[in-house]
Amino acid sequence: MHISQQNAISKRIFDSGCLLITGIIILAPVLSSSAVSEVNFEFAPPKWQTAICEPDDPCKTLVDHEGKLLYHFNKMGGTFDTTMYVVVDKKAELTSQELLSPRIPIVRTIRGTDSLLITEEAFTVTNLPAGKLRESQPLENDVVLVMVTNRGDKTDVIHPEFVVRSNRGVAVLNDHVLRVTENENILSTHPVKKISIERKRFSVARMLLRPISIKAGETAHFAFWYGTGTAPVPIETILEKRNQAERYWNNISLPYDSITVPDPGIQGLVDSSIRNIWQAREFKDGLPAFQVGPTCYRGLWVVDGAFLLEAAALVGAGDEARAGVQYMLSKQSPSGAFEVLTPKYYKENGIVLWTCTRHARLTQDKEWLKSVWPQLEKAVAFVKILRERSYEDSEWLCHDLIPPGDIDGGLWNSHKGEYTNVYWNLLGLKAAIEAAHWLDKTEQAQAWQQEYDDFMAAFRARAALDMRKDDHGNHYLPTIMDNIGEELPQRAQWAFCHAIYPGQIFDKDDPLVAGNLAMLEATEQEGMVYGTGWDPEGFWNYFASFYGHAWLWQGNGAKAADALYAFANHASPLLAWREEQAPKGKPFRQVGDMPHNWASAEFIRLTVHLLALDRGNELHLFEGLPPAWTQPGMVTALKNVATPFGPLTFSLEIDESGESAKLTIEPLTGNSCEKIVVYLDGWADTSTCKTIELKENQKNIFDIPMTKNNT
Repeated sequence: MHISQQNAISKRIFDSGCLLITGIIILAPVLSSSAVSEVNFEFAPPKWQTAICEPDDPCKTLVDHEGKLLYHFNKMGGTFDTTMYVVVDKKAELTSQELLSPRIPIVRTIRGTDSLLITEEAFTVTNLPAGKLRESQPLENDVVLVMVTNRGDKTDVIHPEFVVRSNRGVAVLNDHVLRVTENENILSTHPVKKISIERKRFSVARMLLRPISIKAGETAHFAFWYGTGTAPVPIETILEKRNQAERYWNNISLPYDSITVPDPGIQGLVDSSIRNIWQAREFKDGLPAFQVGPTCYRGLWVVDGAFLLEAAALVGAGDEARAGVQYMLSKQSPSGAFEVLTPKYYKENGIVLWTCTRHARLTQDKEWLKSVWPQLEKAVAFVKILRERSYEDSEWLCHDLIPPGDIDGGLWNSHKGEYTNVYWNLLGLKAAIEAAHWLDKTEQAQAWQQEYDDFMAAFRARAALDMRKDDHGNHYLPTIMDNIGEELPQRAQWAFCHAIYPGQIFDKDDPLVAGNLAMLEATEQEGMVYGTGWDPEGFWNYFASFYGHAWLWQGNGAKAADALYAFANHASPLLAWREEQAPKGKPFRQVGDMPHNWASAEFIRLTVHLLALDRGNELHLFEGLPPAWTQPGMVTALKNVATPFGPLTFSLEIDESGESAKLTIEPLTGNSCEKIVVYLDGWADTSTCKTIELKENQKNIFDIPMTKNNT
C-alpha cells in the first residue's frame, strides 16, 4: 500500500504489516461487523417527549408524541399537572411528527382528514438576541402555530378549540383569556367564541374559536399563546416570532461543529444531543448546572453529571464544563465525602476524583487541578475511611473493600456487599494516582499506589469467591456479592463497564473482563444488552455506550460501532432517548426522564471515541470508524475536540472516485503525546505498508489508497 505524506518523505521500511512513522503509527487490526449501519429508528419508543425551551431556560416546556404541551411535572406521581393541545377536527388522524431540524427544536405535528392537512408548530418565543445564551430567568411564552390547508375541492369550515387539562386552578380571566395558575395565560390570535370549564379531579377547559372558512387550495393560519400578557396578539406577530425563533436557533453559540460525520442520522443525533444538554442546563447558585433531564432528573446526579461534563469538555465547552465541576465540588462535606444522592452512594467519591482529573487533562490545566487538589486529597482520605468501615459488621462480605452501599442502574440495596462502589472507588483512586504523577507529586502518588494495590488485591480475593457461570457457560462476576440465583447475571453491570473504560483498572487480557463481556453479549436483543437496568425485561438505552466503550477499549472497534447504531435506533424520531424502554412490540412502560441527557452525553462520547481515543500517552484514531462512513465523497472530521494532548483537529476526505482518501491532522498543542495511531482496517487498502518519518508538531497530510471492496 502506498501512503504519501505530503510534507516530507524520508526513510521507508516494512515492519510487521504496519506503517511506522516517527510520531505516528498506522495499524491494521482485523475487525468485522455485520450489524445495521443506518439510522432508521426501528426500535424507537412508541411514546416520547421533546424539549422546545431555550438553553438554560427554567421553564422546561415539553411536547409529547401527539403534539400535546406538557407543564408542571409532578415528581410524586411522575405525571404532568397540566397538558394542552389543539383540536381542529376530531376526525383528524395523527400522521407524523418531526423537528424543523436537529438544531432547531420547533416541533411539527402533522394531522389530516380526507380534505384537510393540519400542521401544528410548537415553539418557545425568545426575547433574547439571536444566538445569545440566557443569563436571567424571565417567564417565556410558548406558541402552537396552526396551519390548516384545504386540499379538497370545495370550501370547508373548521371550529378549532384549545383544550387545557390541569389541576392547577384553571379560571376564565375574561372572554378571551384563560388563566392557569396565578400568572400564566392562554390567548388566541383568532377571536374566541366561548370558554368553558368542566371541573372534576382535573379541570378541563376548552377555548372554542369562532368558525374559520377555508377555500379549496388555501391555508388558514392561527395560533395559541401560553405565557404572560392579556392583550390579543395578531397572527402577523406570531409568524414573525416563529421566524425569530428559527433565527435564534440558527445563530446560537453551541459547540455543534466540533463533530462532523457523513451519516446524516448520526450527525442529527449528535447535534440534537448537544442542544438537549444545553436545554436541560440551568443556573443554580450562580453556576451553570448540567442537569440530566427536564422532569424527574432535573438536578445534579454526580455519576450522570460526570459524563455530561466530559462530553461538554470534549466538544470544546471546557470553560462551561469547569463551572459544572465547581458546582459538583461545592457538594463536598467536611469529612471529605460526597453524598449528593444518598450517604450510601459511596461511589460518588471515586466519581468526583475521576471527573476532576479527567477535566484537568482535557483542558490541559494543571494550575486548576492544583487549586482543587486539597479537596481531592480529602476525597482520597475518605475512601480509606470507607475501607476501614467495611469491618463494622462481621456478616458483611466486603471486608477491606467498601461497605454495602446503594447500587443503582437496576439494583438498589445490598445487604452483605456489592461491586459498583468498589469499581468506582478503585477507578477514582487510580485516576488520582495518575494525576499526582502529572503534578509531580511523586511521594503522594507512591503512597496512594500502595493503597490502590492493597485495595485491588482485596477485590481480586473477594471476586474469586463470587464468580458464577451463566446459562451459556460464561464465567462472570455478579454485581452483588454471594449472588446465588438471586438476580439476572447482567443486572446493574454498568459500573463493571465503567471499570473497563474509563476506569482502565483491568488488563486487556483479563479473563474476568472476557467472561463478563461474553455474558453481556449473550443477552443481546435489538443490538442492545437486555435486562441490565431497572426494567429486567427492557433496555437501558445509553448502557449501549458503556458497553460500546468497553468493547472499544478491548480492541473491538467494530463491535463498538455496532453499539452506536443500536443506540441510535432506539432514539425517538425527534432525536432523544428515554432512560429505559421495552423491546419493540411489547407494552410501553415509562421509565425515567425524556429527553435523558446522560444518554445525550453518551452518544457524543461514543461518537468521538470511535474516531479518537486516548490510550495512556498515545492517541488512537479510527479504531471504531464505520466503513459506511468511507464511501465516495464522504468527510469525517473533528475540530478542536479536547484530548489530554491538546485540541484535536483532523479531517478524513474520501475522493469522488472512492479510490483514495486524504487524511489531514493538525498539530497537537501539548507535548505529552508519544505517538498517534491510525487504524485502517475495514476501509483502506492494507495490502502493503511503508514507513515515513515525520517532524513533530507539524501539519500532516496523507493520501491513503482505499480498499477495492469499500466502494
